[in-house]
Amino acid sequence: MSTASRPAISLVIPTRERAIYLDAAIRSALAAADKAGAAVEIVVSDNASADATPEVMARFDDPRLVAVRSDRRLSMRENFQFALSHTTGGHVVLIGDDDAVLPNGLRVLADLIARHDPDIVKWRVMTYLWPDPATGAAGTLRARPQALDGRLKRLDPATVLDGFARAKFRSYHDGGMIYHGCLSRRLIARAEAGSGGPFFRGTCPDVFAAMQSLMVSDRPILRVNLPLTLGGASPRSNGAVGQKVATATAALDGSEFARFIAETAADPFLCRLPGTCPSLSMATLDCLQCAAELQAYPLTIDAAAWSARIAADIGRFAEPTRSACEALARVLLGPDFRLEGPAPESAPAAAAATPAPAAPDGPTLRRLSTTLHFEGGRMTADAAAAADTLDRLVRLDRADARPPGALGRVRNVLGQHARARQMLR
Repeated sequence: MSTASRPAISLVIPTRERAIYLDAAIRSALAAADKAGAAVEIVVSDNASADATPEVMARFDDPRLVAVRSDRRLSMRENFQFALSHTTGGHVVLIGDDDAVLPNGLRVLADLIARHDPDIVKWRVMTYLWPDPATGAAGTLRARPQALDGRLKRLDPATVLDGFARAKFRSYHDGGMIYHGCLSRRLIARAEAGSGGPFFRGTCPDVFAAMQSLMVSDRPILRVNLPLTLGGASPRSNGAVGQKVATATAALDGSEFARFIAETAADPFLCRLPGTCPSLSMATLDCLQCAAELQAYPLTIDAAAWSARIAADIGRFAEPTRSACEALARVLLGPDFRLEGPAPESAPAAAAATPAPAAPDGPTLRRLSTTLHFEGGRMTADAAAAADTLDRLVRLDRADARPPGALGRVRNVLGQHARARQMLR
């Protein structure tokens, strides 16, 4: 494909047996592509799904939609890499199959790319909770106006990476994200050339990509305080299930999550941790060290700071997960790593089964000191509807690559609170 005909943006949606959520993700992506003002391809990579995923895909007839399918079940990392291999765009974004794109999200991203030609673009990702039929919980959108004021910052990748080395970061999302973030094709090519292998590695391929990208980028990171995509959390999210297993509130044997773990174990491109380790802190350090080794990057970690961070993370796990993670932490930090204090007791079965409050008959809005919660009704019926609600809340249709001044940012925050009330009338 010539450079002239290459899409500006490739939006990737890896999926496996979550047809109930995939339809909304694709609808939101196509709606965003309509407004992008640039060429967009949407690559949906079906990981040998045995549910209604093929039927969902058959509902869409759009030349921008690239449907690919593996003939066997792949690990999550393999599916990410398989999907990436089918992209052709100059910049790549990856979202989950229970996530969504805001209607004007790709338009703002294309504007940023055209003006700044970045290697890494980051944005604020708000959370949407899918309805849960098991508990009766309604769809819920959470938004923090203070984080959505439109400010645009340029960050030095080496400085951000130093924060990871010293364990001074909020989450791995502070890295150079491709998952709910955007990476340039040249950065991906540079990373693959440096490692001599696939772009994605490890049991948490998005975390590995976030660490590796910081090591190979030579351009400032663009971070905009606007929501371009929406993160979805569903009852079938792997991360949520893994945390329940770690705290002994869910069983592993025979579950879909057990198959996920088994497939990860067979992957030839792991780092050092197995898929059974539920600690995101440990996964981040593992990916950080692995990426530095593969890219020959001179990284020196603060072992004491990392030990404290990991101890706080895994100290809340129940046995036997806690002891297993402690042993794995010694692989990352050395034989002197030790946890102190007793393991927490498992949550009582009755507490785990406590039903959620009944879903409201119509949409409601709760205003907390820092967060707006939209709950129930059409505005949060699925991820695509919630993405549209968030787009209207922040007036993303009016946003561009020229960030507002201090007064404009204050007006943006106050406007969101006012619009939240108006949208429910």
